[in-house]
Amino acid sequence: MDGHADAAAIESPVLRLLREVHAELLPLRDGAVASYIPELAQIDPEQFGIALVTADGFVYEVGDTRRPFTMQSISKPLIHGLALHDHGREAVLARIGVEPSGDPFNAILFDDRRNRPFNTMVNTGAIAATSLIRGAGVADRMARILDLVRALNGRPAEIDLAVYRSEAQSGHRNRAIAYLELNNGMIEGDVDAHLDLYFRQCAILTSATDLAFIAATLARGGRHPLTGEQALAPEHVRDVLSVMTSCGMYDYAGEWELRVGLPAKSGVGGGIMAVLPGQLGIGVFSPRLDEYGNPLRGVRVCEELSRRLQLHLLDYRGRARPAIRRGYSGAEVRSKRVRHAAAAADLDALGTAIRVFEFQSNLFFGNTEQAVRRILGATQAHYVILDLGRVTSIDAIAANLLRELHAGLRDAGKTVRLVGVPAELRERLGIDQAAFLATVDQALELCEDALLRTVAARPPTSDDVPLGDFELVAELGARELEILAAHLEPLSYRPGQSIIEQGTQADSLYFLVAGTVDICIVHLEGGSATRLASVEAGNVVGELALLGQRSRTAAVIAVTPVRALALKAAEFGPISRDYPEIRAKLLTAVGQSLSERLRRANAIIHSLAN
Repeated sequence: MDGHADAAAIESPVLRLLREVHAELLPLRDGAVASYIPELAQIDPEQFGIALVTADGFVYEVGDTRRPFTMQSISKPLIHGLALHDHGREAVLARIGVEPSGDPFNAILFDDRRNRPFNTMVNTGAIAATSLIRGAGVADRMARILDLVRALNGRPAEIDLAVYRSEAQSGHRNRAIAYLELNNGMIEGDVDAHLDLYFRQCAILTSATDLAFIAATLARGGRHPLTGEQALAPEHVRDVLSVMTSCGMYDYAGEWELRVGLPAKSGVGGGIMAVLPGQLGIGVFSPRLDEYGNPLRGVRVCEELSRRLQLHLLDYRGRARPAIRRGYSGAEVRSKRVRHAAAAADLDALGTAIRVFEFQSNLFFGNTEQAVRRILGATQAHYVILDLGRVTSIDAIAANLLRELHAGLRDAGKTVRLVGVPAELRERLGIDQAAFLATVDQALELCEDALLRTVAARPPTSDDVPLGDFELVAELGARELEILAAHLEPLSYRPGQSIIEQGTQADSLYFLVAGTVDICIVHLEGGSATRLASVEAGNVVGELALLGQRSRTAAVIAVTPVRALALKAAEFGPISRDYPEIRAKLLTAVGQSLSERLRRANAIIHSLAN
């Protein structure tokens, strides 16, 4: 079964990596299937699946990930956890140690100083752990084990009876271990019942995806990422993962820790599960075993994923926080450009095609993978803005994920802009420099322009906007427009020229019939200016002039050649006296305009607060 990322049609870079690793290791045919259990010798050695489940339950999978096989020794850490649940750490530790043995998993060796098996990951310790599982007989105890596996992997578990019978008939070495432990006082009770339970637990059916879910559940302190069920207590999970780290891969455990650095457990049935606490679980199925009894391809898969995704537990990641601080659409937050009414209406209707994702903190595989998935899930977005201005660091793996995300979105015909990225991080990302912009506002404006071009909301024209197209005069009749026009003074401004100066008296209202202006706050020290908005033709600036002689709080400066019609306060007086209905309509329109601006500002604040 191939991996799935149902949230998006664009293939995830994580899934692409799993495909690459699967293809690279598929030709590897060294090793051999387990033959000491007759039923296992019948398994198809070519089967190969890789699954990765994130801490929030998202599945990436490639190959034979749903093909069932038996847990075998992968059941050992789970039984260890159940024994801890039944008896507590100290009672279990009195019976079974936690030290690596340095010998094969089926060696008949014990810690003679403490009269106990070395650890629960080898057969001696695993049989002792199984003997500790409580219940009224084998059936009841087995039901408890199956219920634990169900809670860990999120679906019912069952036993492969053919493998169970094969193990029970051929398991003479394990019988020798159990009776030797009984003789030495390491286990108590009905040895045959303990052995029967042990053979049954080893024959529990699983899959690569199941193992990845079990590992992800352990990564979350024993709580399943989808069902939310607490399968094991966090303190017991910690103990289990500790022993898996030091002993889970038999006498390859030291080199495993060096090369992979993840708590893991393998089984001769062909499975490996590995855990990155807090982030993910990995499950691999490939039946051929190496000299240590570990699935050969499975070991190589985990080595490659650890290296390429920097999963090693001892890799420094800094403080883990979600990569995306918030997201919002172009319908919720627009650029500072105030557009003509027709264009503004189109942006209100179609602005969801623009999506902004605001990143934060330091980026590494765990939080960046979730961010990439969220972005790929924004299926309505044709224009994607990634705001990295609050990012403190990006490691090589996160940079690669962002680079592949950009390439995937671009190849799918989407426009991607990255903002707030310093020069040194741009080099690390390795993305075309044309994709970078300084601010979110610049990116929003460019995306809005592109979106409006696709719908031709108002085709570019050099013609002046007619007075009747302005919203401020929408309620005026034809005769009233003629009266108003007679009181307007046509004016022209060159680029850079001030139309309104900050601090002067508000004595004129301006209908912008052509060109674009910037509304700016001019700083007293140094004379620099901060742009508050850009306003294009078809809009009005300086409305406060109709509300009385007040000081201007901002400057209005021509960006392009501007033509305007000015209604001076001196002309508004006669209109108010002779045509009170025109005055009333204009003041009502100004009030509605200011109210709409306040409403939009509040909507933006609400969007940015979520």
